[in-house]
Amino acid sequence: MKKNKRSRGLELIIAYLLDALIGDPEIYPHPVRIIGRSIDYLQPRLRMGDRDAVAAGGLLAATVVGGTYGITRLLVAVAPGFADTALLYTAIARKDLERSALRVAEALEENDLASAREGLKALAGRDVDKMDNIAICRAAVESVAENFVDGVLAPMLWGATAGAPGAMAFKAVSTLDSMIGHDDETHRYIGKLSARLDDLAVFPSARIALPLIVAASAILRLDAAAALKIGLRDRKNHPSPNSAHAEASFAGALGLTLGGPSDYGGLRRDLPEIGEGTSEVEPRHIREAVRLLNIASLLALSVAVLLSGRGGRWK
Repeated sequence: MKKNKRSRGLELIIAYLLDALIGDPEIYPHPVRIIGRSIDYLQPRLRMGDRDAVAAGGLLAATVVGGTYGITRLLVAVAPGFADTALLYTAIARKDLERSALRVAEALEENDLASAREGLKALAGRDVDKMDNIAICRAAVESVAENFVDGVLAPMLWGATAGAPGAMAFKAVSTLDSMIGHDDETHRYIGKLSARLDDLAVFPSARIALPLIVAASAILRLDAAAALKIGLRDRKNHPSPNSAHAEASFAGALGLTLGGPSDYGGLRRDLPEIGEGTSEVEPRHIREAVRLLNIASLLALSVAVLLSGRGGRWK
């Protein structure tokens, strides 16, 4: 069955609006949660015996990503239009990102440090128990910036170029990376391929993010010049080839210094600093980061819709 690519743009718009209106209700089986459960189920079974961990990780990634793509193709074939839109909607996480970040800001404004730490767990995979207000605010802003790419821009661009199957396959790669793509003793080898796949899948989006954030900064009358300057200067100040592009632009736009030491799984990671502004990050900066996220996301939607209209027809 053939579909005009212009209809894919309409599906992206409707999916974005659905996310803006209702976010991710916990009452239905979200595809990402199903993907996560499949990873939990398969991982120990693929590691049984003397199977090489890197090979097991490759088999796990191929099974989860290939299975997600194949099931999505089947759903789209059975219910074209509806399934495309519904699945694209589940791939976009802007509303929940906004909610989670504002929940942290509100808790800090009410001097509820315990709730702020708990709320940060929905944003960042860091050890939060010893974080003070400034560290929580810094982590929240960094997470908003990074998740703009991972949770909003990348799935929309994959959806624009490869439809719902492409967007869901990307979500499978992203979920694999978040669950097993860690450089620790447990996951170093089995998660190696998943981490590299995520780097490749996010690579174009991270670079497109920078000019979108600069443009959004100009619209909001933030420091667009600094967003461009710091974005270009500090975009490689991170072990990941992708994470610092958005973070650096956010840091410039908001006049902040981000990065530095953080604890993950009981281990201290001394990350390079990003930006040249204040390191005294406050709840108001989280709110400004959310505003920047929202305008950049609308610009990202425009790019995705334009991209979806190129190239004729697809099956």
